[in-house]
Order: sequence, then structure tokens, then C-alpha cells
Amino acid sequence: MPYRDLREFLKKLEKEGEVLKIEPEVDLKYEVGAVCRLALDRGGEERNKALYFSRIKGNSYPIVVNLLATRKRYCLALECSADEVHREWIRRTQKPLAPELVKDGPCKEVVRVGKDVNLFQLPIPWWNSLDGGYYITFPCYISKDPETGIRNAGMYRTMIHDEKTLGILAAPYRHVRHHFEKAHAQGKPFPVAIAIGLDPSLYIATVAPFPFGEDEVAMAGALRGAPVQMVPCETIPLEVPACAEVVIEGEIPPDVMREEGPFGEFTGYYGDRAPRPVIQVKAITHRKDLIYQASYEGLPHHETCVVSGISNEAELLRQIPLPGIQKVHFTSAGGGYLHAVVSVKKAYDGYGKMVGLAALGTTAGRTVKIVTVVDDDIDPNDLAQVNWAVTMRTRVDRGLEIIKDLSANVLDPTMTLHEKRLGSRTDKLIIDATKPLLEPLAPECLPHAEIMEQVTRNRHKYGIE
Repeated sequence: MPYRDLREFLKKLEKEGEVLKIEPEVDLKYEVGAVCRLALDRGGEERNKALYFSRIKGNSYPIVVNLLATRKRYCLALECSADEVHREWIRRTQKPLAPELVKDGPCKEVVRVGKDVNLFQLPIPWWNSLDGGYYITFPCYISKDPETGIRNAGMYRTMIHDEKTLGILAAPYRHVRHHFEKAHAQGKPFPVAIAIGLDPSLYIATVAPFPFGEDEVAMAGALRGAPVQMVPCETIPLEVPACAEVVIEGEIPPDVMREEGPFGEFTGYYGDRAPRPVIQVKAITHRKDLIYQASYEGLPHHETCVVSGISNEAELLRQIPLPGIQKVHFTSAGGGYLHAVVSVKKAYDGYGKMVGLAALGTTAGRTVKIVTVVDDDIDPNDLAQVNWAVTMRTRVDRGLEIIKDLSANVLDPTMTLHEKRLGSRTDKLIIDATKPLLEPLAPECLPHAEIMEQVTRNRHKYGIE
């Protein structure tokens, strides 16, 4: 059964022992971020806990952070096992489920419009030391193409400028950017809604690299196995998830810019400060006892590595048309975006590069900087195996391919300002770490197969778990 909302998912995580409750009072400025950093560093990729901050200094609402920061919790969100997640993704997304419009929902329990709007009433943290201000880090932006009416849901970093104004970073390739540029070309403000605190399937679909024009809310319905219930906004012509804890309604006006940034990004480096569009907030609606949901961004590992990583993996598998692809892994060190490892059953020499090129040519691969292709005997999730294959199987003169001037992630810290201004383009690398077929390497050394199987079967006898 799909989760009705954030709260039902939170109960599931508590039952599974996946939530750590922080009882001491914490400060929104720096302290929440520091606790998150400590918890992620101590817990690592698979043992960190979701955090529930019960007492916020100067605010009566709790904060939950990093609910999807492990693969286990991600799979609990989709109600499947880690072994099934890619297969289930591909199966479910074949049949998008259009959302269901309802008249009312929990997100309407409190309605603040016009002069009553105050963003600082929400418990929004100031995360890292050099951030330009308080940031909403886990927003679900809802917008519609002003020409076609097709809905988009996306996630973009969001800075609090003042009580009624937000700043947004939307790179040239982002779908919301395509939308508001169409409206601005007509001299019109562009309506957007930001939903916070959702059923996890909505967040998972929101960050997924679906092709332009795909309705992420319908895809969330497919992932959860039931349509998402949506309610009309109060002040703009959009619908938002009825289950949301908080909804911020506003407009992006044409020709209004304001300095936004810097912000500690998923790469572990700060994204720059520059004039960027603003959102003029017209209304805030929320539950009476709202729970504010956020995500810590900074040096990997963190939630983005998982939420973006698994959806990128699944979509890469879905979008590459070539046979023989076995597994895909977007590494945590690459922030779930920049480094993809693909294992293949190699058909012929040169096929590794062909797979790497195909990966870079997909929507899911657009932000990939490095593609490492390995044989099907290498587990892409085991970076020790991947490192061994890169070191021992790559011919530097044949196995490395630099592809010039491709679309890239605007937050890649190695990009120059000139490259960013040219539409976020940079060079990319394919590493073919597959074994050559026509000139085989020496045999790999392993114990006798029958004895190895016997020892593995009786490993407890040797005290090896």
C-alpha cells in the first residue's frame, strides 16, 4: 500500500529503527547543519539515520532531515528490495498514473495570504558557514508549461531573501527554466508552487531525469501504485499535493534579478553567487502541526547521493538502447550525478566505448562527467572492484576517451565561469575498463573453484562471517 504522506512514511522508518530523535534544542543557524554533518560522517553511506529535530530555537515546528539518505530507506519508500529497485522502477514507470484532483487536503489547514505571509515563520536552516542565507533544500517545485499546460515537478535550490521573496537557481537545462522563459518572453509573470514534506515517491519522481514533457507527478503515481491527490492553490492557477506539510505559492516576475548564493552544494563545494530570478511569494498554506522536511547538502555522502543516484541509475538502464547492460551505479563520491559505473557483457572490442557514449547521450547521463565501463564480472557498487578493473584492465592509450564541449552540470566545481556562461558545457571522460577480447590478458588468479566453494559454504568453521 502506498504511503499517504510524509507522516506515514516516518512511522515506517521509526518502526524499522531508522530514525534518530534529537531532543536538545538546536539553533537553525549552523547547528542543525553541523548535527547533520556529524550524523552522516559517523553513519556513512548505509548506517546513517534519518534525523528528527524535536526542539528548534525560536520555532515551534520540528524538522526531519535525510529521510532517504540510505538505499535501504529509499527502497522502503518504494516498498521493494534493493535487488528489485531498478527492475521495479522500469516496470512501474511504463504506466504513468495521472493525478486526482480533490477539493481540500491537510495542506490547507492554515492559509496565509498577502500581508500575512512570512517565510521566517517556517523552521528553515542556515546550513553551512559560507552559505548566503537560509535555504530550502528539499522543495518540490510544481509548474506548468505556459504553452502546452504540461506539468513539471523539479527540485531547485531556494534561498530566503526576505519575508516574501525567494531566490532560485535554475540552470539552462532545467525544465522550470524552459517554462518561465516562455512566460517571460510574453512579458508575463510565471506561477510556481513549492510543496514541502511529501510522500517519498513524490520526491523520488521530482529529482528523476525523466525526458522533457514527462509529468513527474504522474510518474510518482506510477511509482507508488496510486494517483497523487492534488488540490488547487489559493492564489495561482496550479494544483499541489494535498498531503504536503507546507505549500508556498508565488510568481517569478520577468526582468527581476537578485543576488543569490553562495550555497554549500552536493559536490562538497560552494555554488557561486550571482544575480538570479526571484519568486514573489503570494501565499503560504500548511498543516496546523506541520513537520518541516529538509536535506543536508555538502561533502558527500548525503541524501542527494541516494535520491538522485538511484533514479539516475534506473533511468540510464531504461534509456540506453544497447544490449548487454548488466548494472549501473552512480557513485556517492560523485554526488549521485557526476560518475556513472556501467557493467556490460561485452560483445566485441570497442563495445565499452560505445556503451559510454550511449550513456552520455541519455537524459539521465546529461550531468555525468565520467563514465567508467567494466565487465560483467565486476560489481559497479563495489568500488574496490571498480578501482581494480580501472587499474588492471584499462589501456591508457586505448581505453580513455575525452569528449569535448558537452552539456554539463552547472554545479561541477571544476567548470570555469566562462564555461558556465556558455550554457554549462565542459569536456567529459569515458574510461573503458573492460578486458580486450582479441588480445586477452593473463588469467586471473583465484583458489581452486571447488575448494573455494566448499570453504565459502563452511565459512563459520573458520570464524569468518
